[in-house]
Amino acid sequence: MPASAGGFLPSRARQRALRRTVARCGRVLVATTILTTALVGAVFTPWLWMLVYAPTLGLLFGGTAALADPDFPRDPASRRLVVHAAATGVLLLPFGAALPALGSLGGVAVLVLLVAGPLVAADRLTEDEVDVRDVAGLRSVLPRLPTAALVETWSGTEELLRSPRHRDLATEVRGLVLDELTRRDPGGVAAWLAVGGTSPAPHIRSDRDLAG
Repeated sequence: MPASAGGFLPSRARQRALRRTVARCGRVLVATTILTTALVGAVFTPWLWMLVYAPTLGLLFGGTAALADPDFPRDPASRRLVVHAAATGVLLLPFGAALPALGSLGGVAVLVLLVAGPLVAADRLTEDEVDVRDVAGLRSVLPRLPTAALVETWSGTEELLRSPRHRDLATEVRGLVLDELTRRDPGGVAAWLAVGGTSPAPHIRSDRDLAG
């Protein structure tokens, strides 16, 4: 557990932001490559395959993803995953039909998927992960963190609250952060709670940072 107050959450937040930016670019690249190649392949795919076999594959892929995820259909992220799996199944046949027709460009499409695909998959597998050791150590580190880092931590739990798996953990972290923000700036917290809003940033005074 890092002991440095200045580098504890900000460094993790920067790493998380960089990873998500790379993953977003990877998702756009993968989706564009698959859709473009599949559209070309639809010209070469027999109509019976497109009308019967492709939807059947989509149902198979989507159904498998739904059965494998215990949070489906409650979790929005799980629903998105099932939709993406079904779409992948539908596009698989025309995508495969396009590769030989495209020649070297088909090889480029496969290379793009081999490079960007694992990045996207890794981001999907880790987007909801929470290191319990961080939560356990957060209580002792909070008094030494800058107020900006506390606000960032609060905002970072927004997505976790929508996940049934991590809702309790996110609530615990928010409780710790709220207690510390109240200790530093009770007036700002009171104003925030009175007005409402997802982030306390507009109401909390950053000059309330404590040296430790």
